[in-house]
Amino acid sequence: MRGLVIARAGAKTEIWLPEEQRVVLGIPRGKLIKQGERIYAGDWVQVRNVSPHEVAIDAIEERKNLLPQPPVANVDKLLIVVSWREPDFSNLVLDGLLAQAEFFELPVTIVFNKMDLVRKREVAKLEKWVRLYESIGYPVLKTSVETGEGLDQLWETMKGNLVVLAGPSGVGKSSILNALIPGAQLRTDEVSEKTGRGRHVTTEVRLLPNPHGGWVADTPGFQKVDLPQWVALETLPVLYREFNQFPCQFNNCSHTNEPGCGVRAAVERGQIAPERYQTYLYWWDATRQVEEEQF
Repeated sequence: MRGLVIARAGAKTEIWLPEEQRVVLGIPRGKLIKQGERIYAGDWVQVRNVSPHEVAIDAIEERKNLLPQPPVANVDKLLIVVSWREPDFSNLVLDGLLAQAEFFELPVTIVFNKMDLVRKREVAKLEKWVRLYESIGYPVLKTSVETGEGLDQLWETMKGNLVVLAGPSGVGKSSILNALIPGAQLRTDEVSEKTGRGRHVTTEVRLLPNPHGGWVADTPGFQKVDLPQWVALETLPVLYREFNQFPCQFNNCSHTNEPGCGVRAAVERGQIAPERYQTYLYWWDATRQVEEEQF
């Protein structure tokens, strides 16, 4: 039979069998273990019954993609959830996540959550960020679980696909899913007063059935983006999508200090947001340092 891995935590694997409309435990066969094959939530697998509530996992089907952090296979849409405050918005983190999504070729929607916490004097500043990301082609939604703002739009974006909600801890991913999926009852927690960061509450990747079709992944939150772990230095420039429309004198331009750099000229002309260019320089330097340490 064919099954979908809906949860993976340690040695425990839960599999949904569409033909039988039920969830069973999956046990990888020795061959998979010897080959070092890793199984992720979102994987489609070939299984066979070994007991009324267990199946043996014989093979993992070829994946169309893999998002390694958080680890989910066969993702249709990535929703990057951020908040304006509690925790405070970081465009450095967001841009790192966007670059990572570009690398894995995942369609992205940005979600500004906790809109009820945005003060009136901050609205114009937030809208400036919204316009910036929309201008480079990223859909942006504004939501609040407290007031219900934007949840209907978010629901439409999510249905019918395998969707991942990713972003820093404390931005309200689990709260969003609790509001949208009846009976989800996911654990939530407050932002730590000491660190200003969200506490890690979700401890595994779990796919939740969307009542309107498809699946939604509730994932462990994180504050750190490990972009240099996945992306080679020479690849980074093309992951800032707006850079690609400004040709440079050299094909392998790093957009840092080369003469005839079209990207730096576009920044000076105001055609590329300086905020985006600054985070690019940060991730360029971080990636360069990692590569230098490896050699």
